[in-house]
Amino acid sequence: MADSIPELSVILPAYNEAQTIVRIIEDVLRHAPKAVEILLMDDDSPDGTGPMAREAFAGEPRVRVLVRTEDRGFAKSIRAGIEAARGDKVLVMDSDYNHDPAVIPTLLGISPYADIVSGSRFAAGGDMANTTRYLLSFLYNLLVRVVVRTQVQDNLCGYFVMDRRALLDLPLDAIFFGFGDYFFRLIYHAQRRRLSIIEVPIVLTERLGGEPKNRLLRTFWAYTRELARFRWSTWWRRKGAPR
Repeated sequence: MADSIPELSVILPAYNEAQTIVRIIEDVLRHAPKAVEILLMDDDSPDGTGPMAREAFAGEPRVRVLVRTEDRGFAKSIRAGIEAARGDKVLVMDSDYNHDPAVIPTLLGISPYADIVSGSRFAAGGDMANTTRYLLSFLYNLLVRVVVRTQVQDNLCGYFVMDRRALLDLPLDAIFFGFGDYFFRLIYHAQRRRLSIIEVPIVLTERLGGEPKNRLLRTFWAYTRELARFRWSTWWRRKGAPR
C-alpha cells in the first residue's frame, strides 16, 4: 500500500481528539475501500492526539499522521491534507463522530454520478441529534443560500467526497481559511466552475469526547462576519472594481 496509489484519501482534521481518534480511524478503515489512505491532520493537539494515533497504527501503512505546528487551523488543516493526499478521490470528514463513518460507502457509491457528493442534514431523510441545533442550522442555511446564491441545501456540513484533481483546480487560497465556513466558499466556487453536486441525507450525531472546538454563538457571529465579507467581495468583483 505504501508504494501503490490509493483509490481514496480520507482527510481527518483533528484537535484534542485523543478520546476517540483510535476508534474513528478503525471505523473509517472498516467502512472505506481497502485501497484507502487516512491522513490524520493533527494541529499539534495538547492532549497528544497525533502521537497516540501514530503509536496505535504504527504497523498500518494506510494511516498517515501529520502533526502541524505552523499555520494551524481547521480549514487550513483540510487544505494541507488535500495537498498531501495521493488518492484519486478525497473524502473530508470530522474526526469527532459528528460525521458517521458508516455513510462512506453511500458517498462513494454515488460519486461516479457527480463531481461532488455531500452529506446533507436538510435533504429528505437527513437530521441532527440535537433538535434545537437542527432548527437553528436550518434557518442559518437559508441565509447562506440567499447570500452565496447556491442550490445546495446544506452549505456547512463539510462531509463530502470529490475528485482530487478537480478539487486542486479550485482557488484554494479563496476557500480554505477559517472554520466550517470554508465549505460554503467551496460550494460557491464549485458552482462557478459548473461542477455537479449531489446531496445525500445524513444524520449528524453529537460529538463524542474531546473539547468542543466552537461555541454556537461564537460560531454564529464568525460565520455571519464571513458571509458579510464574502457578499461584499463578490459584489465588488462583479462591479469590476480593482482587487
